Parts: sequence; structure tokens; C-alpha cells
Amino acid sequence: MIYARFLRFVSSAALVAGTLVMTIHYDGFAQRKQSSKELSARFIKLGMSYREGGDADNALYFLNKGLSLAQKTKSRYWEAAAHEMMGLVYKDLRDKDRSVANLLTARRMYDNIIRTPGGSQIAIEREIEQAQTMDMNPAFANENLLAQEVEVLRNQVDLLKTENDALREEIAMLRGDVPGTSMDRMNDARNNDIRTNDVRNNDVRTGPYNSAFNVSPVGMLDEDALENMQGVTSIEEGLKNPDAVVKLDLQNNGMKKLPPEIGRFRNLQYLNVSRNQLSELPREIGNLTRLQVLNASGNQIDILPPELSRLQSLKQLNLATNLLKKLPPEIGKLTRLEFLDASENRLSQVPAALGLATNLRTIYLRTNSLANLPLEIGKLKRLRDLDIDDNFFTDDELNNVYGILPDTNVITQTQQSAQTGGEQPAAEDQQ
Repeated sequence: MIYARFLRFVSSAALVAGTLVMTIHYDGFAQRKQSSKELSARFIKLGMSYREGGDADNALYFLNKGLSLAQKTKSRYWEAAAHEMMGLVYKDLRDKDRSVANLLTARRMYDNIIRTPGGSQIAIEREIEQAQTMDMNPAFANENLLAQEVEVLRNQVDLLKTENDALREEIAMLRGDVPGTSMDRMNDARNNDIRTNDVRNNDVRTGPYNSAFNVSPVGMLDEDALENMQGVTSIEEGLKNPDAVVKLDLQNNGMKKLPPEIGRFRNLQYLNVSRNQLSELPREIGNLTRLQVLNASGNQIDILPPELSRLQSLKQLNLATNLLKKLPPEIGKLTRLEFLDASENRLSQVPAALGLATNLRTIYLRTNSLANLPLEIGKLKRLRDLDIDDNFFTDDELNNVYGILPDTNVITQTQQSAQTGGEQPAAEDQQ
């Protein structure tokens, strides 16, 4: 038994290290496989793009993320590149001291790693010279800050108007009047304006999408924008203006119950309640019809509400590491769902209705009690990766899975024993 467990550990380690594992978990969600160095470069390039667009705040945010990853992975070139770009951003802001410090750091690192004549260490000399001789202009240095403060004040006025309309509608509802939908008409009109501008500008991310508060109405944000934006971290804070909240990040705060007030965040697109002590999700979660990402992993959830089917904008659903014994058939109504993680639960079956969620690209069902999958899963023609490792599939059942999903990367290496109290021998022991 010890030998079998050892072989099981080795095979699992090989699976993780080998090419069979096509995806990894990043921040609770499965993302395209990327090394930390690649991710560092991506953040730094994104920071460069924001600098070119004149957005110093986002430029520094992503450059710092890229720098941190570069330091962890000892990627000296990208560490130097991050310092160089941060020096240029601070130069744009007329912050002489920080600009010079970062540029000098970048040059020192380039000198140590680049031997090519005319390389980055030479090109940066001019930037250092300009930064060192730069005159500090307080008025110019504060220009961006003043503009941002003006924009904040304008947004606050808009928020007060929005809250006033919402209050009027609540009063009308308390009086028993037919909901006036004045708020809806206002939002529809403003959203129409945004959609018109989006088409005109060919950019759906109009407005301050890096804010957790949707103070300027925007369309549906892309998943990278949602992942990288800062979220509101408490329901109490968000309820001050629920219609303005785009992202709620409530992970790892000891929550035992998600209050029904969650349903008031009708513009919410990203909800993270992972690593808490939740035993269920409230029915009111069905009100979040704009929700694209829901991470409820690492809880004690044993049943899902049927109202989950109303989340028609949902693209990512993470239910990993819970106590689920079954998935509700309503999950098949999530026609935009692309990623589903229900690994490390107690699932003994998968509903046939899952085959109706035809946009699914990735499904994780690792470490459950599954012995078969419904034939309807073969309807998932876009499914690229299916992880069913560490379950109770026989060889015949695995062949069935391969047969109905011929174009899917089916990940399976270690199978649990179907015999109570037993342990299935490793493959080497069966030969």
C-alpha cells in the first residue's frame, strides 16, 4: 500500500510537471498556462501601454506588479525594464527624485546583464540626463492630480443624483406604488449613451473601469479588466451605493453567511467570496444578472440554489473545495459559461443538463466520487480541457469519455479505488 501511494504521488507530480496539465490555477481561477516570467512581462508591457495613454496611476500599478514578479523569479532583464518604465512615468509626473532613482537602478542592472553595443544601458543615458536636469514645476506636477480631483467631484455629484433617484424609488415601493422605473429609464439612457460611444470609439472599456465603483456607466468589462481592478471589500461599504459597485472582493474574511442584500448589487460583474465559511449561497444571488465571474471556492457549500440559472452573463464559476454532492440541472441554463471548477467536492454524478452549456471551454471535476459522465456532455463541442483525475472511472468509462469528446484534452492519471476501504494498484503493479 505504501509503495502504491508512493507511485501515485510520483505520477501526480509527473502530471503536474508534464505537458498533460494544460492549465493552472491563478488567483482562484483557471487561466491559460503562463510562467511567472511571462506574466511579469505582460504586466510591464501593460504598464507601458498605460503610460503611452497618459494614465500614470494604472501604469505604475501594473509596473509594480510586473516588478514584484520579476524580482520573485529573478528575471533581471524585466526587473530592469520595470524600473526604466517607472522612471519614465515619474519623469512624466515631474517627480525628479523617483525618476532618477529608478532610471539609475535600471542602468546599473542593464550594465550587469547586457553586453550588446548600443543596448538598453546606452539608450537609457539620455533619459537619465533629461531627468537629472529637469526643473521641478509644481504647477505642472500637480496638473494631473487637479484634473483627477475635478473628475472625482463630478463623479460624486453623479452619485448623489443616482442615490436620490434610488431613494425616491424605494419610497414609492414602500408606499405600494407601482415601481416607477425612473431609475431604470435613467440607467438605460446612460447605458445607451455609453454603447453609442463604445461603438464610436471601438472600446467597450470607456470610463474609469479600474475603479470598483462604476461612477461612470460602462458596458460589460473584459475579464482582464475585472481581474486587475480593485474591488469593494465589504458589503457595508458597497451598500452605500449598490448600483455603482462593479466588483466585490469578500474573500477570506470569516463570513459564515452571505446576506440577502447581495441581490441589491444589480450592476455587479465580479464576486469573490472564496475561502470563507459559507454553507450556502442565498437565493437573491439570482438578481445579479450582470455577473460574469463568481468565485465561491474554499467554503462549506453543500447545495446550490436554482436561482443560479438566472446568472445569464456568467462566464466563470469556481466552486472548488466545497461539500457539493451534486450540481443542479439549472447549471445547463448558463449558456455563456466558459469555465467551471467543481473539483474537490463530493460529486457522485453530473447532470445531463450540463451538456446544454455549450460555451464551456474548461471543466475541472478532479477529486470527486464520479464513476461516469452523461452522454450529453458530448454536446460540448467547444470543450478544450476536462480534468476528471482522482475519481472512480473504470477503463471502460474512460474510453466512453474519450469517445464522446474526441477533440478534448481529458486529464486523468490517478483513479480512486471503487472498492470500499481498498486502494487501486498503481499502473506499474497491474502489469
